[in-house]
Amino acid sequence: MQTRTLLAAVATAAIAAMVTPSLSSAQDTTKKTTESKGEVAMQPSFSSLMSAINAGKTNVDKINALTSVSASDVQYVNVEDLVKGNDAQALKDALSKNEDGVEALQKALGSNPALNLLLAPDNAAKPITTDTTAKSTTSMPGMSMKPSAKDVVAADVTSDNKVILYYWKKQ
Repeated sequence: MQTRTLLAAVATAAIAAMVTPSLSSAQDTTKKTTESKGEVAMQPSFSSLMSAINAGKTNVDKINALTSVSASDVQYVNVEDLVKGNDAQALKDALSKNEDGVEALQKALGSNPALNLLLAPDNAAKPITTDTTAKSTTSMPGMSMKPSAKDVVAADVTSDNKVILYYWKKQ
């Protein structure tokens, strides 16, 4: 009787040992899939820029819905870099066709307190003074790289509230 009980206990332990790694692997796989969704960053491209321009109203609604955004969640993309090697005329045509959407986006960015803090003031794009003391007090790393709301021609808001702002200072 004791041998049967011992044999049954060993068999149960062996089955449990075989099933447990399978279950933990299944859980890890699910967990990794969930984590990787947030880790995969969208690489901005000319195509994603064109899509963002054409989806103007939808993206304006997403911008208006944002209540808090951290600086690490905002990616600035210079359109000049994306236009190289692509059809610049197609971009100009899309901007012209969607002019109302671009203006609505710029207005939404300017009126969204969370995003407005992460953009340069509209007058920052224009050189106001050559006083070196003024530059040193306002100079922050990356500050000169930030566009103003008027420079932004398209935006994309991902499902995890990461914001991609496409700016073009040379319109």
